[in-house]
Amino acid sequence: MASPHRLLKDYQQLLSLSQKILHLAVNGQWDTLVEQEIVYVQSVEGLVNTPIPDEIDSVMRLHLRQILQEVMDNEAKVKQLLQKRMDELSSLMGQSLKQKSINTTYNEFAGQRMLPGDALPDETRS
Repeated sequence: MASPHRLLKDYQQLLSLSQKILHLAVNGQWDTLVEQEIVYVQSVEGLVNTPIPDEIDSVMRLHLRQILQEVMDNEAKVKQLLQKRMDELSSLMGQSLKQKSINTTYNEFAGQRMLPGDALPDETRS
């Protein structure tokens, strides 16, 4: 069973990771965020498996609760930023697919007469 001091240190470390991940999301550093997310999840798993001792006083419990609330608030903000990024990427993918479709269509008609009397590209060289 973890000592109250160790438990508080672990919760503060989780908060620090949470703040770092939020900072990375705000600054659009997605690759680094993904790397840090692994460490964050491991930290959360460690805390989930660490029981809170019964002898922790109410002040310490309140402090731990406040830390957890801030972590959850940070997670909500990161989730919003991730959703915004996913929407941006989805839009970019849609634009890319439209551009590919346009390019494919133009390539299909390359070398063809589009209007009556138009010369083919090979006919203009004579």
